[in-house]
Amino acid sequence: MARNSIQSIIPLLTNKQDILLVHNTCTNLKDIYFIKRFDHRIHWCFCPNANLYIEHRLPKIELFIGQGYNITLGTDSLASNNKLCILSEMRTIQRKFPLISTAMLIEWGTRNGAKYLGIDDEKGTLEVGKTPGLNLITGLDGLMLTPESKVRKLV
Repeated sequence: MARNSIQSIIPLLTNKQDILLVHNTCTNLKDIYFIKRFDHRIHWCFCPNANLYIEHRLPKIELFIGQGYNITLGTDSLASNNKLCILSEMRTIQRKFPLISTAMLIEWGTRNGAKYLGIDDEKGTLEVGKTPGLNLITGLDGLMLTPESKVRKLV
């Protein structure tokens, strides 16, 4: 039986450390269910603007929601992206997948990233004892991001 790259490599990885799977444009529901058979600490990272820059397509992000995995956002690098801006990544996702809420995207870009990095005890959420940065997003249409949405660092 032929296996794709995820199905070939996942059984070889350790369950003793967090694993970040990035880009995921070829990942399908069968792959997600395959990974669930293993006791691995998997995190998914989407870099939609890099996906569009490199492959002119996006992963099927809606397949990953509700599967019990931590979803994070990234930008990749300036070699495959026009700018390193998480708000821009969020805007791209919401434009292509309008049912994904701004609240969910903010969670992916803050709390979930801190969780993967192992710094969620001090960053990622506004809680007593934590020292996260604080940003203001303006230019929303209700609770939806728009092309005019901007982010400004407050703290």
